[in-house]
Amino acid sequence: MNIPRIQIQQGYSQLGLETTKGQQSIEQPRPVLNMEQHRGNLEMERTMPALEIDSRKAWSALGKPRIEEMTDRIAQSSLQISMHNVAEIARNGDRMMAFQEGGNVFADIARENVFKDRPRVELIGEPGYDNVDITFIPGQVQTTYQPGGVTFNPETHKPVIDYYPGKVNPYLIQKNFIFMSATGQQLDAVV
Repeated sequence: MNIPRIQIQQGYSQLGLETTKGQQSIEQPRPVLNMEQHRGNLEMERTMPALEIDSRKAWSALGKPRIEEMTDRIAQSSLQISMHNVAEIARNGDRMMAFQEGGNVFADIARENVFKDRPRVELIGEPGYDNVDITFIPGQVQTTYQPGGVTFNPETHKPVIDYYPGKVNPYLIQKNFIFMSATGQQLDAVV
């Protein structure tokens, strides 16, 4: 027996897309720095160095002391000479008191006084290799520095952005469909 058949065919729709890419343009103008430079300031103050030479001892050793020093030496030497003379007078007095020992004490004392060396007042200082005193006082430098600097006042510019969007064009390649067909001879027969 020949049974009729039904055939069903189905087709899906097909879409096509035509695209155009978007374009972006970015442009950045250069910034302007507006830079200003301030100079630093350096100030220097100095005191002059000093060289002090004290040659008083050297002049004193050469016999040319200052008046104050000469007066002081005369006073010192005179004091020592007078003390020495007082001591000698006291010794001679003791010798004269002891006349019982014999001899002519007065003649001996007179002879000694004639031929003895008399003490002298020394006005000349003591010679030495370091009689000149040299003192050096170095100068000083005071420095004041005010630093300079750089001032920036930049001007920036925003970027210029241009965008051209892309496009999408859809189109239909094939429509969807359902196709039905029957095959066989007795479609109306009841079995």
